[in-house]
Amino acid sequence: MSARLRIVLPLVMGAISLLLMIWDVHNEQVIESMGMAWDTGAPPWPYQTPDILLRLLNGPAYFVAQPLANVFRLGGPSHFLMVFPAILVWWWFLGLRLDIGWSTVTSRWRWPVSALLAISAVVLLCAAIVVSTDTFHWWVEYGSFFRIVEGSLLIVRFLSPAVWCAALAFLLAVGAKRVSTPSERLTQHR
Repeated sequence: MSARLRIVLPLVMGAISLLLMIWDVHNEQVIESMGMAWDTGAPPWPYQTPDILLRLLNGPAYFVAQPLANVFRLGGPSHFLMVFPAILVWWWFLGLRLDIGWSTVTSRWRWPVSALLAISAVVLLCAAIVVSTDTFHWWVEYGSFFRIVEGSLLIVRFLSPAVWCAALAFLLAVGAKRVSTPSERLTQHR
C-alpha cells in the first residue's frame, strides 16, 4: 500500500508552512517592538526569511489567497487566515493530480484541451523568462550592495514566481502531451 500524495503533501507542507508562519508572527512582534529602528525595513535575515520561504514553497497558494486577503483587508499575520487553507488546498490538489494523473478526455475535446494546456504552458514559461531576466538585471545592478545571505534571500524572493511559473509550465506541458495522445484504455475499447 503506497502513501497517497493527496494526504502526504498537505500534511507535510502544511506542517512546514505552519512552523514558518509561527516564526513570521514572532518576527512581526520583534519588528513592532523595534519601532522606527530600521529606516529601510527589517533585514532579510532573519526577519523576512519565513515570508520568503513561505512564498517559495507555496507560490500558487499565495497567488490565489493574497488578493482575497487584500480584499478583506487582512494585513500582517492575519492574512494567514486566507493563506493557510489555500496552502492545504493547493498541496491536496497537486497530490491528487499526481495520484490519479490527468483524467481521460473524450476524443471530441482532446485537442482543444491539449491546445489550452500547451498555450497556458507557453504563457507561464514566458512569464518565468521575463521575471528571471528582470531579477538578474536587478542583481547585476544592485547585488553587490548586499551581504551573501541577504542577497541570496532577496534573489530567492524575486525568483520564486519564476520558479513556480516554470514548474507549472512543465506540468501543463506534460498534461497537454498526455491529453493529446489517446490512452491505452481508450484505444482498446474502440
